[in-house]
Amino acid sequence: MLTAAALWIAVAAPAADAPSPVTAPEPLIALTAPTPEQIAPFWQVVVEQQLIIRVPAQRSQLNNFAAGPMPSRRATEIPIVWKEKKAPKCVAMRNIMGMQATQRDSIDIITRQKQRLRAQLNRGCRALDFYAGFYMQGSKDGKLCEDRDQIHARTGAKCEIDKFRLMVPVRDDD
Repeated sequence: MLTAAALWIAVAAPAADAPSPVTAPEPLIALTAPTPEQIAPFWQVVVEQQLIIRVPAQRSQLNNFAAGPMPSRRATEIPIVWKEKKAPKCVAMRNIMGMQATQRDSIDIITRQKQRLRAQLNRGCRALDFYAGFYMQGSKDGKLCEDRDQIHARTGAKCEIDKFRLMVPVRDDD
């Protein structure tokens, strides 16, 4: 039987034929550029990002069925009269909250700031095609601009916006 001291000497003592713990490093090899024959074929990958923003419709006289039930209003409420004013050529997409189809050839865009912008659609486009809202493709500057961007209806219609007009409520004092 081995004593604890003898066991310690047997484990700690290096064996005579054991390899040395540190090996010599391999020499550095100079690398050269591969020749065209050595290059493996490759495939080009194109990654495209597309951002589609949905704008829901709100109840209007043209699309009375597009939204939920209309809130009850008093019979004595005076209808709002809108006056068109000059508007910017672009509106930030992140500020668009909803839309209403109000006339045959234009839609009203409602912003987060509670502004109403009338978007005049180009010739041949009907506002009724947008009764359920519209989609717009994100742009690099994040804006929806007249004479540049298109809006897409769920029915497949695509229309460019010809002009924006700011709608301001006025009192109808007759």
